[in-house]
Amino acid sequence: MNYSSAAALGAITGLRSFSGPAVVANRLGSPGVARIADALAVTELIADKLPFMPDRTKPGSLIFRAISGAACGYAMASHKRRTKGEKWMSAVVAGTAAVAAAYAGLEFRKRVHVHPLVGALLEDAFTVGSGAAVAALIGPA
Repeated sequence: MNYSSAAALGAITGLRSFSGPAVVANRLGSPGVARIADALAVTELIADKLPFMPDRTKPGSLIFRAISGAACGYAMASHKRRTKGEKWMSAVVAGTAAVAAAYAGLEFRKRVHVHPLVGALLEDAFTVGSGAAVAALIGPA
């Protein structure tokens, strides 16, 4: 795993906070952990459409996305037997990308000229497709 993979993993986490952990769990976790992570990711895809969900750039949501992205970057770098410095840099890159993607996703939703639900579904499709691409980049466990 290189830093561009860490950034991509962080970015999908910034768009949907459980998408990165689902990719990592499917690469590194037991089948049971992977199923739970997948269920959380799918639940988030559904819950994201609800009107009472907090804005992704509110402090709590943003901090969770940053930590989640950083943890994913660190876990994947650890699995690839990177040096301690590379592991921490992967965490920093992924956490930073998660924050940037959270803001980018919000801007997309504000600026796309479609019904809000359609915009959310487009973002979901992008996130899921990107997650599959990131998983392919990372390679087998």
